[in-house]
Amino acid sequence: MSRISFSQVLKSASIDIRREYDRLYGMFFLQRFQENQYKQICLRDYCAENFIRLPFRGTCISLDDFDDFYGYHFEKVPAECDIDYLISFCEYTYNLAIYSQGMGFPGYDFVGSLNLSQPIQFYVQQVMTVIEAVGYMSNAQGGITDFVPKDQAAISVAEIIDPDLSYRVIEYNHYSMKGDLDRKKNILLALSDKLESQRSALKQANSALESDLFYLFNKVNIRHNNIDKAGKKYKPYAASMDKETLEKWYDDTYQMCLLAFLEIDHLERKSRVKQLKTDNPA
Repeated sequence: MSRISFSQVLKSASIDIRREYDRLYGMFFLQRFQENQYKQICLRDYCAENFIRLPFRGTCISLDDFDDFYGYHFEKVPAECDIDYLISFCEYTYNLAIYSQGMGFPGYDFVGSLNLSQPIQFYVQQVMTVIEAVGYMSNAQGGITDFVPKDQAAISVAEIIDPDLSYRVIEYNHYSMKGDLDRKKNILLALSDKLESQRSALKQANSALESDLFYLFNKVNIRHNNIDKAGKKYKPYAASMDKETLEKWYDDTYQMCLLAFLEIDHLERKSRVKQLKTDNPA
């Protein structure tokens, strides 16, 4: 039997969601570090000690209170451990770790710097390694980081769209959005408003896409109430759609929005190529 190289073993290994969760859970809740010469502490307890530092704690007075209020209860051996459970745990612990750094662990640098204390640095790096391995990426707004699936089209659009919309373009892919039609609709409304101002450019770039996209904006309960029989914009087919079908149309509309922004961005390049071909006929 031929020998398999170490690099081949690593490349062929599939991600074990439960194992990755077990590793992170152990690092955060079980592994203990020397806080000072008198006491050892785990990262979770360290975050609890520094809870007052959290800018997102709201009116909660302790980490236990925070967990109870927001429903964060992670089990050592969860009955089900899927990708959403892992990502939720990563978001929870990553944000706690980043904001709880402050006093105690050797190597601490000033709050807000990138020089995290050694145990937190190691944990944060491990979270990011796992996030990368499962095909996700970080998405930050207002100092809070969440993790979303990598979507090259969404990333490309986020780079060319207005900064106030870039986060929302990426946010649409977050696991918590699944089934939340109101949140998805709000994002689509924001994108439709932006595309409305660029509609003539989109029509020039791709008239069929422009027609289809604005049909969806106006006919599947996005920009208008198409499900109220008493309303002027009522559409029987939209009203008869079940939630899953409507969500699928929302997701299709989102993907078409991404394509629309990329088509508009391509117009200038398209013009330059046309000019090049005119100046240099075959």
